[in-house]
Amino acid sequence: MSIERKRRVLDLLEEALEIPSAERRVYLEAHCDDAEIRREVEAMLETEPHTEVLGAPVFSVHDEDAAIGRRLGSYEIVRLLDRGGMGSVYLAKREDFDQQVALKLLRRGLDLDESLVRRFHNERQILAHLDHPNIAKLLDGGTTEDRLPYFVMELVDGVPIDRYCEQNELSLAERLALFRKVCTAVQFAHRNLVVHRDLKPSNVLITAEGEPKLLDFGIAKLLDDGMAALTLETAPGHGAMTPRYASPEQIRLEPVTTASDVYSLGVLLYELLTGRTPYRLASDRSDEVARAVCEQEPEKPSTAVRRRAEKSSDETLRDPRKLRQLLAGDLDSIVLKALRKRPEMRYGSVEQFSEDVHRYLSGLPVDAREGTGLYRFGKFVRRNMLPLVVVTAFVLLIIASGVVSWHLRGQAEDAKDRAIEAQSLAESQLAFLKDLIKGADPNLSNVQELTALQLLQRGKDIIPVALKNNPEAQIELLGTIGELLRELGDLQGARDLMVQSLELAQVHYKEDSADIAKLMNNLGVVYDNLGEHTRAQELFRKALAIRTELGQEERLLFRLQSNIAGSLMLQGKFEDSRKRYLDVLEARKTLYEPDDQDIATSLRNLGAFYLATDEPEEAEFSLKEALRIREKGTDNALEIASVLDLLGRAEAALGKTEEAKQHYEEALGIRLERLGEHHYRVARTRTNFGTLLISEDPDRARELLDKARDSMGRLRPEGRELPEAESAYGELLAVGGNFEEAEGFLRRSYQRLLEVRGPESTSVRAARQRIEDLYNKWDRPEKLTEFLAEYPPSDPEQAP
Repeated sequence: MSIERKRRVLDLLEEALEIPSAERRVYLEAHCDDAEIRREVEAMLETEPHTEVLGAPVFSVHDEDAAIGRRLGSYEIVRLLDRGGMGSVYLAKREDFDQQVALKLLRRGLDLDESLVRRFHNERQILAHLDHPNIAKLLDGGTTEDRLPYFVMELVDGVPIDRYCEQNELSLAERLALFRKVCTAVQFAHRNLVVHRDLKPSNVLITAEGEPKLLDFGIAKLLDDGMAALTLETAPGHGAMTPRYASPEQIRLEPVTTASDVYSLGVLLYELLTGRTPYRLASDRSDEVARAVCEQEPEKPSTAVRRRAEKSSDETLRDPRKLRQLLAGDLDSIVLKALRKRPEMRYGSVEQFSEDVHRYLSGLPVDAREGTGLYRFGKFVRRNMLPLVVVTAFVLLIIASGVVSWHLRGQAEDAKDRAIEAQSLAESQLAFLKDLIKGADPNLSNVQELTALQLLQRGKDIIPVALKNNPEAQIELLGTIGELLRELGDLQGARDLMVQSLELAQVHYKEDSADIAKLMNNLGVVYDNLGEHTRAQELFRKALAIRTELGQEERLLFRLQSNIAGSLMLQGKFEDSRKRYLDVLEARKTLYEPDDQDIATSLRNLGAFYLATDEPEEAEFSLKEALRIREKGTDNALEIASVLDLLGRAEAALGKTEEAKQHYEEALGIRLERLGEHHYRVARTRTNFGTLLISEDPDRARELLDKARDSMGRLRPEGRELPEAESAYGELLAVGGNFEEAEGFLRRSYQRLLEVRGPESTSVRAARQRIEDLYNKWDRPEKLTEFLAEYPPSDPEQAP
């Protein structure tokens, strides 16, 4: 019998040993067409445990049990964790460090096969060169007394990525974000000239903290010529693989490159999104799987979801129609590009694959699509649906009002003149929308770069000219675009438009009209965001008086009361703010059902208040109840993200770091999916998350804070988010010992926060504490004295 056939005997024997004796014959008939190999395996099973393969005893189940309690170097084997094609993995402990590890030991008998021994040593050599937080670390290695090689690895307590996603009911965005972390680890291996070649769910474990760990480089290929001599895998023709996840070139035993890992990641992503394999298989026989991989075109993920939904009552498919809609188009194209049969037709690297997933999450055109002008314009419209819908609606309203005005004032005019006037008016209003969309580029060649913010900023310049004869339309459109500018981060632009809208309304409307109250409230919110709290409260109180006099619905009155409470909180007037917030909550509980969404709003507001007054336990309690109610609502993703972000802050203050990290990750995922990469709410979550990670994970903290600073520097430099991010960044620099640069960031951000938020603000107090900590750590008491003299504490008890 040839060496390859003996290896096949060995693999089947290992599989058969893991199932009950009575079922082994049926299993072998189902999984092996070769009668001679079946007879050999059956004969060996009958003589177990005295079986020999390749001239030496097989390391059978009995041998594995005998290894328990054995000491190898500094490690004592505790129990069996897993069996693989080359050996067994044990839980072991190193008593001198009280450390638990995973110990991998080559199976007895395989040590006579020189190529397999080289492969085992190869995995050890590869792991020694891969130091990455998402790759299991090599700790030690050696050889047993009977010359069996072993190595010791970091013990990863986790579950396979596919099972983790199902057990935790991860959303589509969460699965994609987790997949991108796996890509980061694989790309790191590629940069170190290593191709994994066996990427599959069981080799990607997710820890309790939600972090992936990449395992098992046993059949990896080294690309570096200098290390090639260490391994058999530099030559084509080695057949070790998992066929279901192997690329076509692996199946055909052709040379393997990084493109093979791109393919395997495509299979992995396919299964994470659909819950099934890309291919239609009648059985799991390796020959049938290999044929499908090489010859069958995979189904689109959206088609696979539909087919699975038709055949299954699986509860995990809660809304297959919605999932199918999400997968259709961009995600279909991304996955199928990774699964192309020819390596050169796939993504050029894992990094490009991951970046296309990121572009999808950000609402940008993906490289896997053709990229036609129509497709890119469609992506632009979807990213900016709200402003486009609003502008379009108002343009149509303006056209309609123009037609009505023409009709009323044209009773005595000639019909022909009226028709000309109507046509001219309609054309001018339609030109408004056309100019708005095409203004950046008449050929639309760069329309994908036109953001919602740019669109609205163009609109505000056109309104006074286009609508000079229609003040009512100007009032409405100026106010609406002002609200949208505020939401997108342009506070100054929002304030200017809302002031224009209110001033125009006070000329044309009654002073005590509901329209005036609405405009006052919206402008008040902007003033609060700009730190002009006195102006904000004046407007809120006037709006409340108008709405109370008009006898309007209590929900509107409660919202105005909450706005006043929030403005008082920002000024540091905590007792008055607390009373108003609690009064509104009690009133809402009295009038509404227990799970009314306005009650969740009150609880969320109270949570923010308790954070501002350093009451994290009360904040956590309120926010958890708010989250429970929010999750019962419909289309509440952004409201849920707001609660999650605050809850992360409360948990961080209570020292519940893992819970805080989880909630920040969830909030960031939702906000990125709904709001895009550059939005002040995304930046706010990144700042909070980055602050939490400064000591634990400074690299990730730097990444988060850099992105927050970049976004807010471009979008909202006058708001509080940029100085908050820069203050946290200063703390990061100080922790790293870069005291002089840290001082610049901390002093500038403190001064700006003091201007925007006032001395009693939570963010100002945090920024002040960072400066004091810096000078103490830097051992610069004279600088601390100078700072305290320039900015004395508002509370004498705060003085050192």
